[in-house]
Amino acid sequence: MQKFIIRILIPLFFIMILPISAEGTSLRNSVVKIFVTANSMDYYKPWQSLGNRQGTGSGCVIEGNKIITNAHVVSDNTFIQVRKESDPQKYTAKLEAIGHDCDLAVLSVEDKTFFDDIIPIEFGELPKLQDTVTVIGFPLGGDKLSITEGVVSRIEVIPYTQSSKKLLGVQIDAAINPGNSGGPIFFNGKLVGIAMQVISSSQNIGFMIPTPIVNHFLDDLKDGNYDGFPTLGIEFYNTENKALREMFQIQNQEGGVFVTHVVPFSSAYGALNPDDIVLEVNGVAIGTDGTYQFRENERLIFSHLINRKQTGEKILIKISRQGKIITKNIRLSHFVSLVPYPNYFDKPPYYIYGGMVLTVLSSDLLRSWGKKWWEKAPINFMNYLVGLGSLNKNLKKEIIVLLNILPDNLNIGYHQYRNEVIEKINGKEFNSFKEFIMLLENNKDDFTIFETDEQFKIIIDNKGIEKITDDIIRRNNIPKKYSEDVAAWLKERESHEPMQN
Repeated sequence: MQKFIIRILIPLFFIMILPISAEGTSLRNSVVKIFVTANSMDYYKPWQSLGNRQGTGSGCVIEGNKIITNAHVVSDNTFIQVRKESDPQKYTAKLEAIGHDCDLAVLSVEDKTFFDDIIPIEFGELPKLQDTVTVIGFPLGGDKLSITEGVVSRIEVIPYTQSSKKLLGVQIDAAINPGNSGGPIFFNGKLVGIAMQVISSSQNIGFMIPTPIVNHFLDDLKDGNYDGFPTLGIEFYNTENKALREMFQIQNQEGGVFVTHVVPFSSAYGALNPDDIVLEVNGVAIGTDGTYQFRENERLIFSHLINRKQTGEKILIKISRQGKIITKNIRLSHFVSLVPYPNYFDKPPYYIYGGMVLTVLSSDLLRSWGKKWWEKAPINFMNYLVGLGSLNKNLKKEIIVLLNILPDNLNIGYHQYRNEVIEKINGKEFNSFKEFIMLLENNKDDFTIFETDEQFKIIIDNKGIEKITDDIIRRNNIPKKYSEDVAAWLKERESHEPMQN
């Protein structure tokens, strides 16, 4: 089974350097410095933001008078400017599209004179091991363009820090520093990647987003919407063991992986089953370790075959099920995990009831615990990310959590309770935050009983609950008792209620 491994990968959030001499001038003109003012949300206090911050990054001009950069450079932006090395003027830019899963974004500049002396960068192919590449950008340490070189040392599917999504990445040993993020990486004068992240505990281990991922992102945008990279939605184990192969009647088959779990609501849900053996994906044989022949003497994990497809496309999966060979035609979807990946919510949803601050468990919330959040976040929360809870046997769409209790006479005795998972309201289960809110709003009982996953009960008297809640949020300087999405749900509910004479 694939294990959840935390690797300390740091987005660069500032960029790199430039190369070459013959084409140096035109390439340098195509690389821009990006100035960003951003304001991120506070997921532990979801009604407020963390305040403005400034940062810089890099980008490059591509066809269509567009600038491509990292998503993490422009995430949560409130204002963006770009500047060429050859021009002291900064130009206002606008975010056109963003893909957090692949850490890419596209910017536009309203003043078209910005592009007058720029030749769009031409895309190249995925480089090979030991190819020497050139990194161009604006890292910390100075204001001028910087150029470094490095060697391609590894090509494999890796977790992208911005989203935790596992996609094709290329490791290089060129110097990549804060400010390099979003900058182009060249081979033979063509763009082969975008600088992305580094391993903080090592020296000169950086990663770039290769052109197959960049092209997938740009192709996805052609219809005006970004759908994201699809996911099959299975957990699997290798089939190297002889007894396992005999028991599942695949001793005469080559390769294959053993499906241990099918994630609810994923592409494979309802099509594949635990104990299935995946033998081929679109006619490509899968090895016993889950890899396939990518290029000569190179193998990649077979999830890359899925990632190459666009959301909505179909793939053929050849499996062995109880000794019978079966082919499944599966439509791929952009799967949302039980604990959504980072940057899933534009603004965190929340609801305050009698001083109880309630929200949805997400990776962004877990990251509120700061550095080494995977060690500091509550164990009961982490269980739904990497523990048994992540199997989602109860078919939940979202996990609802009690973050904190704002003290009041109404909730005396419960002030110490926080970071609890709520499973029931008045004995009723729910599968989503919306369903949870509707149960609260429709509750006509004298009391509301919140039951946690540890079977502890918090009992709230409903008499005058709305006025009390309003008073609590006023005393705590909270602007609203629920988020905008919750307000929309409640408005929709009111519009469907029958008129009374």
